[in-house]
Amino acid sequence: MKTLFKTLLLIGSTAFAQFAPIVGDEGCIAIPMDSPLFVAWADNGSVERGWMNSADTTLGKVDFGLIEDCYGAPNPAILSLGDGGIASFEFQNQLYNGEGFDFAVFENAFDNYFLELAFVEVSSNGLDFFRFDAQSLTSTENQISTFGLLDTKHIHNLAGKYPGQWGTPFDLSELEIHADLNINAISHIRIVDVVGSIDPLYASVDANNRIINDPWPTDFYMGGFDLDAIGIIHQNQLEIEELPEVLIYPNPVSKSGILKFQSNHPITNRKLIDALGNVFFLPEITEIRISDYCSHKGLYILEYELLGRLYHQKILVR
Repeated sequence: MKTLFKTLLLIGSTAFAQFAPIVGDEGCIAIPMDSPLFVAWADNGSVERGWMNSADTTLGKVDFGLIEDCYGAPNPAILSLGDGGIASFEFQNQLYNGEGFDFAVFENAFDNYFLELAFVEVSSNGLDFFRFDAQSLTSTENQISTFGLLDTKHIHNLAGKYPGQWGTPFDLSELEIHADLNINAISHIRIVDVVGSIDPLYASVDANNRIINDPWPTDFYMGGFDLDAIGIIHQNQLEIEELPEVLIYPNPVSKSGILKFQSNHPITNRKLIDALGNVFFLPEITEIRISDYCSHKGLYILEYELLGRLYHQKILVR
């Protein structure tokens, strides 16, 4: 029966096809999870869970998955957002607008047709978010049922356009019109579940104010958009910033030597990060014997907080 539904769906939609097609068809823009394009993955986020059913909030909110399930490359663990739920991610190494797509969002749809959708927003200051211009040409004559099917070619700039292990990509250049957004210093990405109801009381709309019709209601504990991962394609290197009013010396420092900290304000949240990404946490005292905290010689990045801002400095241990 499901195969028949897919066939009818494709026949009925051919005349209205507009956007990139399914995985395997010419013109598909999906990016596989093992693509060498990905240089990093989201690993620092928070979640605001949505309702199981916006039209019946007595059912409560979804509770499947943890934000940590979205860290790193796609895996079997997922985070369900529920109606209107939000997952937010912060990136210490900011994203920039490079050639082509700049990042991709992974959902866990099990095929090319059973899709659940989400808006994608970005920010360069963590406060002001700007949404990619989502487009949905799916008919709103009848509600897509809970396990109903969608045509990928009717969807654009919505996460969830492609099945699990295939990322839906986004190009930051599309947002360059926003004066308050620095597309070469994106610090946050936010994923917002689309409430797929065609009832105007609950519906989500696209950039042209069209109601977005997707499977609804999903009134169970793992309903709504199921976020798997966010893959980063273009990411700025770690900014190295040294403050003249802060003295951290000697540098280079001997592995058996003492590293000293001097500042008019408390230097907190200190840690050394080696070339392999290993982290060595340091106490908040004025003198530290390096051998007590670092296991080997080499170049480290010292990360610390001063007056509520994060700074980085190169430290050579020899």
